Amino acid sequence: MTAASLTLFPLLAGPARPARVSAIVSGAVYLEIDPVTDETEGYRPGAVVALLDPAAVQLPIGLTLPPGVADLVPVSVEGDPVAPGPIVFGHGAVSMAGTRLPVLSWWNPTVPKQVMPPPAPELLPTALLDQLLEGAAEPLAEGLDLLRSGDTEKAFEALLGTGPGLTPAGDDALVGALAALAAWAPRSTAHRLLADGVAGADGRTTAISAALLRSAVAGAVVPQLIRFVGALSTGDPAAIRPALEEVLPVGASSGAAMAAGAVAQLTNLIQGPDRRRVAIDATGPISALY
Repeated sequence: MTAASLTLFPLLAGPARPARVSAIVSGAVYLEIDPVTDETEGYRPGAVVALLDPAAVQLPIGLTLPPGVADLVPVSVEGDPVAPGPIVFGHGAVSMAGTRLPVLSWWNPTVPKQVMPPPAPELLPTALLDQLLEGAAEPLAEGLDLLRSGDTEKAFEALLGTGPGLTPAGDDALVGALAALAAWAPRSTAHRLLADGVAGADGRTTAISAALLRSAVAGAVVPQLIRFVGALSTGDPAAIRPALEEVLPVGASSGAAMAAGAVAQLTNLIQGPDRRRVAIDATGPISALY
């Protein structure tokens, strides 16, 4: 059965649009779809989509293919991506090499909004952040410290694009920070500053990482990070430890960086200037505080 992230619904529900292969890694093929403008549909933005193996991590920009379609999936030959035929998205399906695969199932990649304030400072696993930072490259450690101290603009500049790979570790840390903000403070100054930075991130990091950052601004991340953020809300080491062990294996280093970003941002939410905003977001109308 073909399944997709709900973030792809507008793309899949729209008219047919061709896609091209941009990268191939273990368990995932990344595609790029160009923006279009026509008289009937108006402007439709471009997109980055990941075709995923059934066992791969459910990326918020992902579509999981059913078993048995290996002959249709693009492959890499001597470093060059090769597709067996055209790839088209739209009208409720992805079509590859003339075979239509309708999307029959969906998953929700959105971080649930926490209805209670985050744990008290003494319950925050600050030692966990220090542990995750051990051995981290200096720019990554510097950016995480800036997140923790609340200097969001400098943190963004320090982290964006920092590190090698399709999703640099600095970007992964920003995804973790945005997940924490989606859970507790989606209307905070920190969230606005990071969202503004991500809006101008194209060309400053990889296209794949920029797409994942845009998803994170909307609170859409991988399920392992969602569960880790939920565990942090308890302040209970018995819940946090297994959730951390689940998120750490994501990617080569992505899981550790996302977890570190979430803890750093949560530290600032509890102790920094946005803590009143967090209380408002968690409890509802401002009158509920008085």
